[in-house]
Amino acid sequence: MTNKTNGFRDSSLYVGLLLSLITMCCLGIVFAVKDFTADSIRQADIEKQNSAFRHLLNGVKFDNNPSAECYLADGFGSAEKKVYVARSKDQVTAYVVYYDVTGGYSTPFSMVAGVGADGIINYVDVVEFNETPGLGDKILRRTGNYLDSFTGTGLSNRRFDVKKDGGDFDYFTGATVTPRAVVRSTRAMLERIGTLDLGSLKKCEAEK
Repeated sequence: MTNKTNGFRDSSLYVGLLLSLITMCCLGIVFAVKDFTADSIRQADIEKQNSAFRHLLNGVKFDNNPSAECYLADGFGSAEKKVYVARSKDQVTAYVVYYDVTGGYSTPFSMVAGVGADGIINYVDVVEFNETPGLGDKILRRTGNYLDSFTGTGLSNRRFDVKKDGGDFDYFTGATVTPRAVVRSTRAMLERIGTLDLGSLKKCEAEK
């Protein structure tokens, strides 16, 4: 009996079965680690995004996960743009919205805004920029504080045009085009937010 057992262990069938078992165990470990790592990366991405939202919303309270309440809406550019919703006790408190700026030197370029449910801007920033260096790039936060002039403003308390055109926003001497484009596109963004019907919008696809 012992000889038969040893013979089986020495056989190619036994070796093959053993290798298959080892391979299956290794694959199981790899997939388990992969799933755990993917979940960890996904959670880290959500935390990173929500941290960015907190910065954009500048003190607005929310107790939901805005990353999980994302809609696609038209009227913010040539294509549908993402709109994230912040809530507190199930009531909308703010939006984070991406929108295009048109009418500049080399537009469109992309911006993002945190806007309260009352239509007041908390924070705006440039996401993707392609304006003429030395002219339009003066609006960038790394070159100045021009975008800070939008904080606390809304359609109810500002005329959204540059002062040269009768509005309330400054412009750069010799470079009116980009500030005018930013101000007017931000006005259009606020007007669109005022007409949002979340129930009629489609949700963003889950990011993999």
